[in-house]
Amino acid sequence: MARPVSWLPRLPALARAVGESVRSHYTCSDLERIFEVQPRSAQMLMNNLPTVRIGKSLLVEREALAGWLGRLATADDPARELASMRTESKPPIVRRKLRELVQRDVAAGESALPANVHLETGSLAVTFTTVEELATALWRLAMLLEEDLDGFALLYEPAPEIDEDQEESRMERADVAYIREWLATQTAKGQSS
Repeated sequence: MARPVSWLPRLPALARAVGESVRSHYTCSDLERIFEVQPRSAQMLMNNLPTVRIGKSLLVEREALAGWLGRLATADDPARELASMRTESKPPIVRRKLRELVQRDVAAGESALPANVHLETGSLAVTFTTVEELATALWRLAMLLEEDLDGFALLYEPAPEIDEDQEESRMERADVAYIREWLATQTAKGQSS
């Protein structure tokens, strides 16, 4: 019996991360990192995708990878669909000119966080089974904070608690200001008559 594919349970998160990425192409080492697989497994993934040759390197376009992941995500049985995709003939090398090459990681944002990081207003939880998973999650969170600290604060920083006495005091000041303004208008009316 074949071993289960380790990244299939994370398929929706992978499809979302690739779909929202700002990269134009992925290398085999990028697939190793994203899918969290060994080099041989990444090479097998690369063999199932249409590639672009740049020098001696083979790259896969983001759209092709996103479409491939989307096909798996919409399948009733992703494992069976993956097996059938592996039996299909190898996709050809794309021979058109490369118009743009963006080799940056996924854009920072909530979707860039791994699935084991759960954020709520005023709360952060990281679940992990190995120290490497914890380190990866914390590193990705640090990158998010470095790139968009203000946006993160707007989404997840708890609102300051307002003391009831402070709220009553604010309302009383508003009432006093209204009464003063009303009295000033009444005095101005009396003087003009």
